[in-house]
Amino acid sequence: MCKRLFLIAVVITLFSCKQSTIDPPSSYIYVAHTRINSNDGLYDKVYGIDFSSYDMTLLGGDLSMSSFSRKKVILPHLDSVFDFKSPNTLWSVGNHDNVSNKRFYETTLKNKFHLYQRDDVTFITLNSQDSLSSIVGNQKNFLFSVLDTIQTRSVLIMTHKLIFMNDHPVLDKKISKVCNANKGDCFHCHNPNNFYTTVYPKLLEVKKRGIQVLWVGGDLGYKTSEFEYVDDQGIVFLGNGFWFKKDWNKVLLFSKAKDTDLSYEFIPIDSLLKNQEASLKSLKDK
Repeated sequence: MCKRLFLIAVVITLFSCKQSTIDPPSSYIYVAHTRINSNDGLYDKVYGIDFSSYDMTLLGGDLSMSSFSRKKVILPHLDSVFDFKSPNTLWSVGNHDNVSNKRFYETTLKNKFHLYQRDDVTFITLNSQDSLSSIVGNQKNFLFSVLDTIQTRSVLIMTHKLIFMNDHPVLDKKISKVCNANKGDCFHCHNPNNFYTTVYPKLLEVKKRGIQVLWVGGDLGYKTSEFEYVDDQGIVFLGNGFWFKKDWNKVLLFSKAKDTDLSYEFIPIDSLLKNQEASLKSLKDK
């Protein structure tokens, strides 16, 4: 009897040890278009998010009205919220984040197009403000070099503009109903680009190698806070962003467990707020 009880105890102990060694899924929070109509701060509910509880902070651009204003007041404030120099903070710049490559690097220790890998995921940030949203020159060479050699299970590519919508048979007609900017040729416009002639064929090559491919843009908020489209090849296109005057705002949460694809869901921002209230921390409070 004692021997049997001893064996049972050993089995329970071994099982418990095995369970405790299972790593919890990594979590990444994506927010975009956090700006308001002045440089006095951010959309108030952003301050109620505990960014430290996530493994990565992914920023989709247009963080403030003028993120690199010459007055140099808003940028330290943004940094105090998002921790730009952390390797786990990635920022795909928008038209309201316009600045020289040199100053962006000094602020973030990263280039505007950047590679980062963790948790069997390759993260790629691109600058969709360059060349009016076409991926060309050094940025194209960088992207293709990464995609040709990628060996992780998943790849998540981040741009501010949803450049994958132009010239798509389904998505192009949705631009005026989804994106903040309408179609046109200007710095803030949703510009014609070379996504389907140049970039998409490379994404298909990656997908055919068995790698999960996701692309997310952050120029949303005015007309909707969330966008999702999975094409017939299984490539995932997402969009997310805030508009401080709306009550539909959602964040995009990614989760990555070992030996699984990257998963995602849109969550109402109110459900994430500390104490269910936004902490108002505009620059005027300081």
